[in-house]
Parts: sequence; C-alpha cells; structure tokens
Amino acid sequence: MKKFALLFCSVIISVSSVFALATEPTSQPTNMQFGSVKAYSLVMSFTTITADGYLVVKSDQPITFVPADAITYEKGQGVAGAKVMYVGANNIHSVREILEGTTYYFKVFAYNGSGNQTNYLQTNPLSNSVTSASSSAGSYYAGIDSTSGTFIDDLHSLINNHTIVAYVAYRYNIVPAIFERDTVGAQKVINCEYSNETTLYTGNFDFTAQAYNREHTLCKSWMQTAAIYGANNLIDYAEGADYYNLLLTRSVPNNTRSNHPLGVVVNVTSSYGQSKYGKDNTGNNVFEPKPNRKGDAARAMFYEMVCYDGLSGGWGLDELLSEATDQDQDVLKLWSQQDPPDKWERTKNEYISSLQKNRNPFIDHPAWATCINFDSLLKTNLCGAVSGIEDMVLNVGVNVYPNPSSQVLNVELMTTEFYEFEVSIIDIYGREIFKSEIRNQKSEINTSNFETGNYLIKISANNKSSYRRFLIVR
Repeated sequence: MKKFALLFCSVIISVSSVFALATEPTSQPTNMQFGSVKAYSLVMSFTTITADGYLVVKSDQPITFVPADAITYEKGQGVAGAKVMYVGANNIHSVREILEGTTYYFKVFAYNGSGNQTNYLQTNPLSNSVTSASSSAGSYYAGIDSTSGTFIDDLHSLINNHTIVAYVAYRYNIVPAIFERDTVGAQKVINCEYSNETTLYTGNFDFTAQAYNREHTLCKSWMQTAAIYGANNLIDYAEGADYYNLLLTRSVPNNTRSNHPLGVVVNVTSSYGQSKYGKDNTGNNVFEPKPNRKGDAARAMFYEMVCYDGLSGGWGLDELLSEATDQDQDVLKLWSQQDPPDKWERTKNEYISSLQKNRNPFIDHPAWATCINFDSLLKTNLCGAVSGIEDMVLNVGVNVYPNPSSQVLNVELMTTEFYEFEVSIIDIYGREIFKSEIRNQKSEINTSNFETGNYLIKISANNKSSYRRFLIVR
C-alpha cells in the first residue's frame, strides 16, 4: 500500500508541473498608432513591454473577446466575432483585409509562455480603432460633363492615359493585397469571382498550382487587337493587361465561359458553383457569373470598351470580334443597376487606381452607363433615369447625402427663406415611387425598403424642379 501511494503521488506532481502556466505579464503594450491609412490597407504599431509576445485581434465591430489561458490561438482564427490578426513578438504590422470607409477595432493582449503554458494578461488590453480611407475620385472627373456631346471622347481621353502594369505581376500585386484572406493552419483563402468557390493554400498564390486564371471580362478574342497580336501575346499590351478588365477565376468556369457573352441562362448546359452556362431566351450560348459579381463584370466591360475605343478600330459591341456582337448591352446595364458597386468593388477600384493612375468611371459613376450605347459607343439621351432633365432656377442650393445611401437619405435646402418644397423619388424606369412635402430646410427619407440601384430625387417649388441622382447600396 505504501508503494502504491508513493507512485500515485509522483504521477500527480508530474501532471501538475506540465500544466503550470508561465508568469503573467505585468502590463499591456501601449501607444497604438496607425499610419499609411488607405482604402485597402494600413499600418498598425504599438510600444512593446516585457513579454514573450502579443495576441492581436481585429474586427469591424467593437471587440468583446478575451483570450483563455493555456490556449494557442492561430493567425486567421475567428474568435467571438473578431479575427486573430497576429500572434508573436512583432509590434509593427501591415494590415490587409481592409474595405474602404470602414471602422476597424483592434485589441492587443500581452502573454508569456507557449502552448498549454501560455498565460495572457486578460485585463485592460491595448485598444484603439481607425477608419480606412473612403473611396474618392477627388477632382479626377472635373473636366467631364455627361450631358456634353463629347462625353465619350472626353472620358476615353481621361482613362486611356494611364500606367501599364505587367500582366504577370497580377499574382504579386492584386492577389495578396485584395483577394487573399488569412485562415488557420498558416493557410490563405481566396474565392473565384465567377463561381464563389473557396480555395485554400499554403505559401504564395500560384495560378498553376491553384488552378486559377486572370479572366478577361471583355474577352481577348473580342478585342480589335486580338487578330494583330494573337491570343498568346495580347497580354503584353495595355488592353490585355488592364487590371480593371481582369477577374480572378477558377480555370473550370473560365474555360466554360470561353469567348461567349455574359447573359441570363434559361436552359442550363452546365454549372460550377454559383456560375452557369447555357442558352439565354434568344437561343445564344451565354455564361452567367455569381450574382454579386454581375455588376462588377458589366462595369469592367464598359470600362474596357471606352478606354480602348479607336485602338485598331471601334470597340462598340457591334464592331468587336468573335461573339461580341451577341453580347446584350441591356443585360449588362440591368446587372449594373441590380448589383451596384459595393465596398469590396470600390476598394478594388482604389487599389488598381494606385497602380494604374486612372479610374473606372462606371464604378465611380454607375449611372453614366445609361449615357452610352455600347453597341456603337455613341451618346444617348439617357443619363440617369429620365432624359431631358433641366435644373430649376431657384436661388436655393440642394444637398443630398449620404450618397450612396443604405438606410436614410437626407435632403437639405441651403436657404434662409421659407419655402414649401415637394420631394419625389424616381426609379430607373421613370416611375415615381415616393412623394412628400418638406416644410422646413431639411428632410430625412427612409430608404431601407428601396431596391439597390440608381435613382433620381426631384425637388420642386414654384413650378420649377431640380434633380439629383443618388445610389442605394446594401
């Protein structure tokens, strides 16, 4: 019995020593600061203290997470609505997975030890927040008037003047900055823009290893220069390498799309994830990407046509090569209305702008698509929902914000005089879907029940009317 008791005692002592926690840090790091705050990235740093390392957590909501002792957390791990951004001893971090105009919250917990001996200082973590830069064109379009007869030529001259970025550099430039997300197991994850399929990998992204392509939304074989350069060499030129026209897609849906137009599939031949291929209601072979990239694809094609029009010929759909003549511009315009630019697309636009030094005007001004007949690249009379709009001559300024709007739209009348105004909202079909009177200088309109897309707001007084365009996003 004495021998058994001695053995039992020795086992207990051994197990206890294995699970003993390291000494808890006596303080948290201090002085969290942010620098190089852009729409798509920022730098976060803090002042270190005496500790083995730091657990850094990030979220777009206030963080409630508190780490548990003896637990090893991983970079990319989800924790109570937040995400582990970093585990280690470094105090300066380039932060990605950023969207424009979004507030991000950070908490840093000091710890000592490793594995099941990790001891976190759980109280009073270093906390701070920062708001990423909002998408903004600034004065880029200052010389562009969508009502001008030279609108398309002016827009072409503006966006065609840009820096050419190497096609092969797409892997190193935009994939890690925009598409990649961190996840557990030291892995990264991306999603196909056509099918939404999720792909996991370790190390650096590789097109061959991950079976992905840089998809030319406006197909290479459609381009007026395709016959000159050949399919294999077109990518070396601006029109083939332009990042605004490239989507990151799995090889399977990319090959299925081939050089077919984009459209609404009514008779499905094949599908891959959220994408499908088959016949549209006219009997043409068309490819349909996942819903929340339809507008993106449309705006990419609008950009490419306007940017390179005149290069070896006209770039209207009726003038381009291969199956371009089967592309229905009305489908693209409808998709652009139904799937307006979201934070992710605007963030991507900002990043590409930082490389190419130009912008996609149909992301910044989606309603401009209605000003152009993309079959011929001629000006239309439709710029917004209604043609023939004239501003009123009242001595009153009108401020409509926020624009884009998601829940509420404010209408503010910049006047010291008292007026009774009437406000109407008109959809893309010219239908009046809202009407109210304003009896003071400011009115708040609930837009939460409106469909996403472009609208006109009409402010009327004294038999005159003023119009402003706005966008609803979710």
